[in-house]
Amino acid sequence: MNRKMSILMAACLIALAGCGQSEQATERGGQQSSKTAESGPVTGNQPSDGKVYEGTISGVISDSMCKSDHQGMGELGKDPVACTQKCVESGSKYVLVDSGGQVYSLSDQKLKEHAGKNVVVNGHIDPQTKVNHVHSIAAR
Repeated sequence: MNRKMSILMAACLIALAGCGQSEQATERGGQQSSKTAESGPVTGNQPSDGKVYEGTISGVISDSMCKSDHQGMGELGKDPVACTQKCVESGSKYVLVDSGGQVYSLSDQKLKEHAGKNVVVNGHIDPQTKVNHVHSIAAR
């Protein structure tokens, strides 16, 4: 990961650090944010001003090198679970790739059991930097 991206991610994580780990909806401007995990890549009250909001994203846990395409990894790429785990062991970070191909960095990097699998991630999402401060993660 390059220095600029590392600094950006650190700044986002610092900004999100005080968000709390509550499973209750948080108030935003008098409205409560939705935390449904029904369908679509992102749910919740995503503000139009591009600010951090609480919501849910469904997608696949992958790695920062391969993202949604493991084909470049040859034989290993035929198994997304093994490929993701191997890439993370080699220095890549876990990421979430939604159904639209958007890639989100994740604050939680202890995701070996979810590697290459469909999940639902709830947390505070920064739509500009695509960073998700993970509150919870569940298999889908």
